[in-house]
Amino acid sequence: MSKYKITIITPTYNRAHTLKRAYNSLVNQTFKDFLWVIADDGSTDQTEELVKEFQKENLVTIQYYKQENSKKFYTVFKAIQSVKTDYFAILDSDDAYPDKALEILIKEANSLNPDEFISLIGHSIDEEGKLFGDLFPGNGFDGSVFEMRYKYKIKGDKNGLFLTKPYLKYLSKFDFEVYKGKYAPQKIFFQIYDGEGMKTRFFNEIVRIYYYDSTDLNSMSADRVKPTSYEGLRDGYLSFVNSYKGIKWTHPIAYFRNMVGYLTYSQLLKDSWKKSIQKLNSLPNKILGILLIPFSFGYTLLKKP
Repeated sequence: MSKYKITIITPTYNRAHTLKRAYNSLVNQTFKDFLWVIADDGSTDQTEELVKEFQKENLVTIQYYKQENSKKFYTVFKAIQSVKTDYFAILDSDDAYPDKALEILIKEANSLNPDEFISLIGHSIDEEGKLFGDLFPGNGFDGSVFEMRYKYKIKGDKNGLFLTKPYLKYLSKFDFEVYKGKYAPQKIFFQIYDGEGMKTRFFNEIVRIYYYDSTDLNSMSADRVKPTSYEGLRDGYLSFVNSYKGIKWTHPIAYFRNMVGYLTYSQLLKDSWKKSIQKLNSLPNKILGILLIPFSFGYTLLKKP
């Protein structure tokens, strides 16, 4: 294992104008036992020169590598695959940490059993200090991302860290190479371990400063509607219906939306109905998938470019 306690992974693409903010926040951390891995996804701006300046200052230990543009989903998993520390976290290249963020995260994470827990999630504030989204109920809870979203109906982009050992166990069974160069939502992967009962601790601490970048958000939104993104969107819905067993009866609306979403993008990709139904992993899912095929026709017409 590494001599460091945590690896901070920052995927970046043409964000030289914001990367200094992330860097400064890491320099100012009260907890110093970390490695910063900058995964450059083929930037064409001054990112590489900027990172060299950071390295010369020698205030943070930095590992930098540059690859051909492969999209964020692939870039993040490629970096995670090489993590040797007990924990890792993802810090986007346009965001920052409050000064005590890593200290708070590590203190809480040290109490978690890696046989039960896979992540620790706290809150984000915006650049004006306003809470981004909702607080968790009470003093927080131990449970699943599904419970956070559908039982407690918590909104807002959250952030935290992951326990490396259990995460890599699941990642070793997941073929992220098929998404190289493609848009794909993170839920394709996290729904797998979330549905299998690996716990997350949700606690009411501020651990990230979220900076609103309308240009970046618009770019991501545009990316999602491209036909080249249909595979990732389809697989995100498929992961939901295959991973969360029993929710078809406890949360039928969420199940309906995701099943119809899966069938819709399957049609847009011109998958055969036989192939689409075969990818569903249980007999109840296959039966309900067949029954919901008619509902997907209207959605398919709406989604066609």
